[in-house]
Amino acid sequence: MIKRTVYTLGICLGIILSAQAQTTNHAAYSLFVVSFTKYASWPQSNNDFKITVLGKSKIYDELMKMTANKSVNGQPYKVTQVESVNDLGDSQIIFIPDGKSSNLDDVMKATTGKAVMVVTEREGLVRKGAGLSFLVIDNKLRFDINNSELEKRNVKVSGNLVSIANSSM
Repeated sequence: MIKRTVYTLGICLGIILSAQAQTTNHAAYSLFVVSFTKYASWPQSNNDFKITVLGKSKIYDELMKMTANKSVNGQPYKVTQVESVNDLGDSQIIFIPDGKSSNLDDVMKATTGKAVMVVTEREGLVRKGAGLSFLVIDNKLRFDINNSELEKRNVKVSGNLVSIANSSM
């Protein structure tokens, strides 16, 4: 089981690492987000597994394609796109695209005490409270992880996910 997990993570990472910095590879970002759902755990819920994208982003379209008719841990994916922090609702993952990065503080306040993984497209936002943030190194898409923030929010990530992160806090 562990070998399979590491192998799957390796394949996902290999695909994603080919993302080019010059253009945003929305499919790669989306693949990462979907992979995060498989290597993290949230308190059990009997509802859908909700991923919310704040603002307009092509990542929403890619997430819709990747999660259509699929589930994680027996929960069907439900992907939504909202324009306002007030409309976030109860999501397990909130994705903040680069253009909405200035809303991170408001998202963090609105989700205080909730088991939610905040993922940001903009580099460095793990230092400001996001659970994960993307970055590009040598034209390869990577991510940083703020494990202490995720633990504080009752989201547990696999050691395998932490081990492939660019850096962890």
